[in-house]
Amino acid sequence: MSSNINMETSANYQTAGVRFNLSLTTPQGQDQAKLSITVDNITAGQRLPFNHQACPAVNDFTRGFSRWLGTKGFRATRNDDEIVAEARAEMTEAQLTQGFHDALDMIDQKFSTYLGPIIGSNSYSDVVYRKEDGVAWLTLNRPETYNAKRGITMDEMADTLLDAAGDPSIRVVVISGAGPNGFCTGNDQSYDPELEKSDYRGEAEVRYSQVVQQMPQPVIAAVDGFAIGSGNILAYTCDFTIATTRSRFGQTGPRVGSPANGHGVAMLAARVGQKRAREIWMLCRQYTAKQACDMGLVNTVVAPDQLWAEVDRWIDDIKNVSPVILQMQKMSFNRHDHFQEPELAPIQQYMPDYQATEEAQERRLAFIERRRIDPSKNVPYVKIPIG
Repeated sequence: MSSNINMETSANYQTAGVRFNLSLTTPQGQDQAKLSITVDNITAGQRLPFNHQACPAVNDFTRGFSRWLGTKGFRATRNDDEIVAEARAEMTEAQLTQGFHDALDMIDQKFSTYLGPIIGSNSYSDVVYRKEDGVAWLTLNRPETYNAKRGITMDEMADTLLDAAGDPSIRVVVISGAGPNGFCTGNDQSYDPELEKSDYRGEAEVRYSQVVQQMPQPVIAAVDGFAIGSGNILAYTCDFTIATTRSRFGQTGPRVGSPANGHGVAMLAARVGQKRAREIWMLCRQYTAKQACDMGLVNTVVAPDQLWAEVDRWIDDIKNVSPVILQMQKMSFNRHDHFQEPELAPIQQYMPDYQATEEAQERRLAFIERRRIDPSKNVPYVKIPIG
């Protein structure tokens, strides 16, 4: 690689109130380039520490961003107020330059979307929400994780969706993900469900998925990129799903030790049939947007640059029909979905402590570390009487 790398830039996000400072240099007397990222509080004119109290959005982003840098060839360490990442020794100057620009682009994907200050305010950290001309737009804003959800994300989703549900001027809700890589890739596996319970699971009294199903307005999932795990559940729970050609769909629960089950699993059979639903859930395969459309998981597929024009066409059609009749029809479809909903799901009834098992921990860590799981950690079948 080149021994004379010296790149510096700053990205100002006045609306959000933060400035990111990036530098990629080769320290004197060393061969490996190092990338440094700091964040400033624009209003205070001071460097921003990476903790939840200072700014939940920046704290969470720098955590996921440090892991993401590994996919670009940088081994990153997140300190109290700086990310320092060492480049792999074999990286060329062109690769280093591309990695620098990719890092800046990832920052821009997240922080250019905020509609107000994110420091010292009650604004949302993980989602962006706006209402305009009868439409509520909800964007999951964690592109550094391909919009994987943590508990705070789910709480903010529930809060915004409840607001839209209670607003009689809203005719349709559109849910999307920030950036071109993911609609939503399920729950963020870097959050340990045993150690970070509220951050992982959320604390909302009404789950966002319940609001999607029960709110009077139709909900459109605008999918661009991966819809995986509970991201796929969210897409098929929405009334309509519009996807781009680069989207992919699938489940991961049995592979990563995430025990999704019960009604959220079973309702997929009403979308694609029992055989396909069991294939999707039990085998953890992934499907292209065309395959998903062919099996009834998606309504229509368009080129990435046509997504929002297509969403607008669906919005226009929805606005042209009776809102209360749509509400009654949605309730009718939900009654079919809920033809059988026991008080306890199977995992709650037979394995309530699954998250504390060695299997759950092993599968989560294997996913994070990108390695094969150790099958000796598998939990044996639960002995349930037959007949």
